[in-house]
Amino acid sequence: MILTKHLQLLPCTLQHFELFLQGSDVLANHLGISISENWIEYPEVILVTYDKLRNDPTLLGWFFYMVIHQEKRELIGAGGFKGKPDANGIVEIAYEISPEHREQGLGTEMAQALINFAFGHSYVKSVIAHTEEEYNASVKILQKIGMSFAGAMKNKDDEALWEWKITREQFEKDLVLHAAERPEQ
Repeated sequence: MILTKHLQLLPCTLQHFELFLQGSDVLANHLGISISENWIEYPEVILVTYDKLRNDPTLLGWFFYMVIHQEKRELIGAGGFKGKPDANGIVEIAYEISPEHREQGLGTEMAQALINFAFGHSYVKSVIAHTEEEYNASVKILQKIGMSFAGAMKNKDDEALWEWKITREQFEKDLVLHAAERPEQ
C-alpha cells in the first residue's frame, strides 16, 4: 500500500478483483468504502488486468492500484504500473482520477507517489509515461512531478503518443533542490 496526504493506493489483489467481479458493492463492503460511479473510465480493463495478475502473481505491487480518498473513504481512481521494471530498469506509470475529483491536485499526488515508490527500488533507473499528443491535464501532471518530454512515438496500434521520462539522477537532484527550498524547521 502507498499512502499520501489524501490518498491510499491499494494494490489490487486477486481477491479484490474477484470481489469486484461479483459486484462493486461487494468490493465496497469488503473494503469499507464507497465507490465513485466513474472511478475508472474503461471498466472492461478489470477483467484483462485480473487475468494478467492471475497468470503472473509477481506483478502485484508493480501493476494495478485502486485509489482511495482517505478522508472520504471512497474509491476515486486507478493507476499503477504497466508491469515490472524491464531489464534496463525502466517502468511505466499510468493513472486516472474520476471526473468529479479532478482539478484538486489528486492526480499529481498519485503520480508523484508512484514515482517515489518506483525510485524506492534501487534497480529502477527511470520512469516513463505516455500521453495523447496534446497539451492536456495529464501532460501538466507529468510536468509538475518533474518528468520531461522524451519524444513522439507510435504505440502498437499505430496511435501517436508523447513519451515522458524522469531518470533516477533527475529525481534525486529534484529531491535535493526541493529540500533546499524548504524553510528550516
